[in-house]
Amino acid sequence: MFTTKRVPFTILFPFTWRAVLLFLTYSFLICFLYDVMDWKFLAIPFVPVATIGTAVAFYVGFKNNSSYDRLWEARRIWGSITNASRSWAIMVLDYLSTQQAAHPLTDNELQQIRKDLIYRHLAYITALRVQLRQKPVWELHHNPAHEVVERIEAFRQCSLDQELSRFLPVTEIESLIRHPNPATFLMRQQSAQIRDLRENGLLSDFHHVDLERMLVEFYNQQGACERIKSFPFPRQYAFFSYVFTWLFIFVLPYGLLTEMAKVGNWHVWLTIPFFTIIAWIFNTMEIVGDTSENPFENSINDVPMTAICRNIEIDLRDMLEETDLPKRVQAINNILM
Repeated sequence: MFTTKRVPFTILFPFTWRAVLLFLTYSFLICFLYDVMDWKFLAIPFVPVATIGTAVAFYVGFKNNSSYDRLWEARRIWGSITNASRSWAIMVLDYLSTQQAAHPLTDNELQQIRKDLIYRHLAYITALRVQLRQKPVWELHHNPAHEVVERIEAFRQCSLDQELSRFLPVTEIESLIRHPNPATFLMRQQSAQIRDLRENGLLSDFHHVDLERMLVEFYNQQGACERIKSFPFPRQYAFFSYVFTWLFIFVLPYGLLTEMAKVGNWHVWLTIPFFTIIAWIFNTMEIVGDTSENPFENSINDVPMTAICRNIEIDLRDMLEETDLPKRVQAINNILM
């Protein structure tokens, strides 16, 4: 996501230069035919054109609102994951006890169990992040929002085993990556371990149930992310928004010719700048909706999952009283991932 109030021109340019060049060329050709070649029949009344523009504005607005809802829901989900992660760490640290243990453990052994549970959770959110940033079929197309991210070395995503190597032993990673959904399998391992802890008297029945509820909460939030990721914005809305926008852009200069000709002969050429501005606005509204509909596609409009995961890691490792904590993720070129 962008961290600045205004989007810099270096980001806007890849999105706009082709369209602006097309608008200038198209409007110049129409003005040339109208004024120089004397094709006066090209001018049409502006009222039907304005009616189309109004309808298109409403339709594109609906699409953009729906795209924003998907983006904001994704951010709320990761906010819930952050809160639940902190709750999980507090429960793990406070619930584990050797008072009823079948075999007494040292403080270091108990602390290692706590660390294993918390580090496996950090591996879980990392696996979920990596899975969500994999591109499905409908995202495998030319998109400047992807290209901006891919050009920045720090944003290039490592393989899952490399990402998990900071939290899990190699043997566990090797068995994990063979599963089709590593994040789900990690939650299964968490459940199996806390069940063993209950059987060994390190967790009471009540605390065991409480921790299992937290695992269910993580599954719920993961499912919500996967719902957004696996179900794209309905094509019947996205595609026809694109069609209607370009239909309006196509007929707009013919209506502008009529209005400009009323002012004076040479004013016809003002169709070029006015058409370019209006067409650029409508095209930009369409692009904004397109680039916001999938908040997990590893683009500049993504939910900053890397930064969120790092913040969770810092909080949870600080709860473990570790001192060698990683630094928070910083924005690069005003983009936070």
